Amino acid sequence: MTPETSPGHRCGVVALLGRPNAGKSTLLNALLGERIAITTARAQTTRARMLGVLTRPAAQLLLYDTPGVHTSERRFNRVMTDSALRVADDADVRLLLHEARGDWGEAEEALAGLPAPILLVRTKCDTGAPTPVPGPDRFAGVLEVSARRGKGLEALVEAAIAHLPEGPALYPPDFLTDAPMRFLAAEQIREVVFEQLRDEVPYGSAVEILEWNEDDEAIRIRANLLVERDSHKGIVVGAGGQTLKRLGTEARRRLTRLAGKTVHLNLWVKTDRNWTRRPRRIRELGYA
Repeated sequence: MTPETSPGHRCGVVALLGRPNAGKSTLLNALLGERIAITTARAQTTRARMLGVLTRPAAQLLLYDTPGVHTSERRFNRVMTDSALRVADDADVRLLLHEARGDWGEAEEALAGLPAPILLVRTKCDTGAPTPVPGPDRFAGVLEVSARRGKGLEALVEAAIAHLPEGPALYPPDFLTDAPMRFLAAEQIREVVFEQLRDEVPYGSAVEILEWNEDDEAIRIRANLLVERDSHKGIVVGAGGQTLKRLGTEARRRLTRLAGKTVHLNLWVKTDRNWTRRPRRIRELGYA
């Protein structure tokens, strides 16, 4: 029988929650075996929730990567935290990710107070012995994983499945994500910006896809790399346009790998002043 009709089949929403840089996106990619969420060493790389569908013979997990939960006075940061908490509200199982050797803080305590079931997932466990956490008995389970080394992933999946409700699969077995290809492409470009630029410039950047023309052989993309200040624009362009050229070359390489065909990328830098403070603009860029 298929997963959609087999008796006892389980299906539900699993929310990946935690502070910035807890390893949520890396874990999502490791569980799926595909790199759909961007990851960098910088905190707050993830800005929007992303669905990844993991299908097993007896269950289908709707895994949602979420922005890091944190306290901030910035409107944009509050939007990201609110997005994560909305996913948590709708989840059947909540995974609270906490770096194995990290401090337990306000973000973890707030997330631990969400309705059960909550599984505490100690991430990056290959970095050393995990530090104790307060009140481990309040969780439905405590697991240790290393997404980069593939350690503990199967036990995590089984623990999550055990708390899912019975029901048919909602997506075909080979379905991976509902994120549009344009969004995935914009994220790939933004990942390069986070990796190659420093200080506050990446946090004030966004990518807007203006044109997308695709045929059997190639994709032609025209996109704006948005920054909040004119001074940031100069940094992104660089002397003689060399920084922008380097960014575009690397982004094109990643997009070609993602699409499985040749990509022609026409990337421009545009100042969009204080876009992170304008709710309408935040929504237009897909971050709300």
